[in-house]
Amino acid sequence: MLQARLRFLSLWLGQTLRVLSDWCLRIFVVLEWAQSGQRECNSAWHLVTACFILPFIVLAPFNGALCNGLPRRWVLVGAAAFCLLALITFGAVGGPWLACLIAVALGSALFSPTRYAMLPAVAQDARIPLSLVTSWIEMGGAGGIVAGLVLGWFLYDKPWHDLPWIWSGVVAGWVPRSWPAPVSISAGLSLFSLLASLPVRFPSDLSRAEPPLQAVGGFFRDARRIAGDRDAWASLAGLAAFLALIAAGSGGIVALKLEPGDLGIKDDLLHALILVALGVALGSWTAGLQIHCLRALGLVPFAAIGLLVALLWAMLATNLTVPSFVLGFMGGLANVPLRTYYQSAVPTDARGNAMSIMNMTIHLSTAALAGLMFALTQTAILRTPAQQLLVLSSLAAVGACIAWWVLFRHTLEQGLEILVWPFFRIHASGPGLETFPDKGPVIVVANHSAWFDPLWLGKVIPRFVTPMMTSQYYDKPIMRWLMARVVGTIRVPVATFRREAPELKDAVKALDNGQVVLVFPEGALRKREDQYLRHFGQGIWRILRDRPTTPVVACWIEGGWGSFTSYFNGPPTVNKRLDWWRTIRVGIAVLRLMDRSLLEDQRATRAFLMQACLDARQYLGLPPVKATGLPDSERVDKPSDASSALGEREA
Repeated sequence: MLQARLRFLSLWLGQTLRVLSDWCLRIFVVLEWAQSGQRECNSAWHLVTACFILPFIVLAPFNGALCNGLPRRWVLVGAAAFCLLALITFGAVGGPWLACLIAVALGSALFSPTRYAMLPAVAQDARIPLSLVTSWIEMGGAGGIVAGLVLGWFLYDKPWHDLPWIWSGVVAGWVPRSWPAPVSISAGLSLFSLLASLPVRFPSDLSRAEPPLQAVGGFFRDARRIAGDRDAWASLAGLAAFLALIAAGSGGIVALKLEPGDLGIKDDLLHALILVALGVALGSWTAGLQIHCLRALGLVPFAAIGLLVALLWAMLATNLTVPSFVLGFMGGLANVPLRTYYQSAVPTDARGNAMSIMNMTIHLSTAALAGLMFALTQTAILRTPAQQLLVLSSLAAVGACIAWWVLFRHTLEQGLEILVWPFFRIHASGPGLETFPDKGPVIVVANHSAWFDPLWLGKVIPRFVTPMMTSQYYDKPIMRWLMARVVGTIRVPVATFRREAPELKDAVKALDNGQVVLVFPEGALRKREDQYLRHFGQGIWRILRDRPTTPVVACWIEGGWGSFTSYFNGPPTVNKRLDWWRTIRVGIAVLRLMDRSLLEDQRATRAFLMQACLDARQYLGLPPVKATGLPDSERVDKPSDASSALGEREA
């Protein structure tokens, strides 16, 4: 694990240097183009952006085939070597620098999807959540943008021999005096990026060896696979739209301050560009704190609103410091969740092609928007940069509405988690964390010691859960709409006596739809200190009888007993202090299929699941406990009330 983390550090360094080199050259080319005239100033950012990302779009099938079929370490090294060769070649002939940027973009277009394709293997081998891995990569990229902006801007139109003596001494032996300083620095950084990429290798990162023509065709086959996966294409569409708006908004900020013939250092513009990148870094770090892949998507609607505010603020403000930072922060806040979810949704054997498709889609969207803005600046439609920002604000408003509509449940759960953050520290351990399936039906069974048990389990289980709630809570105003329309909770009717249990059919239907159904088979909250677990009701057996092939995950929640919403020393919430920073630990057992012979005996099934929940305590370091026997008087055909049918007497 330590070796994998060190290799991840090398990957992080290599990609950060690659981004730094690209942006140092990129801002240099922007300034070169902008000095031609007012119209060129307004369009410089959009033109250079479109030229840089063109190879990401045109060469996507070939890039995908290379990073999907070849050892990815050597693809990284080869891409970095190509960038270095391009810089040396154009530096020797003295330009043209826009063509030099396009040539460097050819190597970066291959480098970028390859490093992203390695991240799931990094997370697996280094045992770091994928969202955190992605967060660090994005923070490194943002740091590279900041450094590249500073170097490219301050060293514009300076020869290398005017640089500090340390750098000029290093390059004196091989860089001609005619080279611009940003070009010489970009070449040196490309060399270091190449060296940092040499040790990058992860055992879990497997390529899909194919003949060249078949590998290129595999790009299009994988594209169809991704297009058929709703989770994959939806997250990719949101990511592409969001990043296109961020790039275009940054261009609008550049155009607000850039003037022809006055290319000296403008502190307000430089600070604005740096603050965008710093905002991306901080937003990426903030998003990385949420390791729940699905719930992290709840940050996207908040980021969409923030993006709209930042664009409107930049359009109206004279000081661009705050709106620039907010623009970048919202970009990072949305980028990490969407990118992480896409990476986790794509097929394992298609990661190289999938990341190339991701880059192609992102840059195609960015190029289309940048091209549109460029075309409009050449006409009388958009006379000023403020008008450009107004158009972008309108697009951001539409995007915010869509994000809130599509991701409302994600946002609701994320908001709830933020609200309860000061009260609970929730941790999980056990083999079930690594083996929990990404898709398909699963039944989760657990002990029930407090009202907030579903919330705590929902925090650590890597998928949305479909809980069950008694009608006395389900039917309350507002709660009913949330549970029925947003969460999809299964309603358990409360009655003194009934022979039917419709909630069991609803649970089976949810499993048929591939959902994760959460069941507390005890039927009531824990009420005694000396009784760890109440007898399980028959409902869980009846569900398994109808769905015998459904995998079951047994959990144990420790820390709920004694909390504000437990029966410890009295009814929940009555004469008790609120919980502050209370530690809740969840042990998650390995996924298991119930033996069909065991399911023939309802008592044996219930006893087995009781013991499975108690055995999950071992993953928390708790002493073993044996389950007590079930009452002999119970029979399968005994009429059941609301509690015994499912084991749910209380919420």
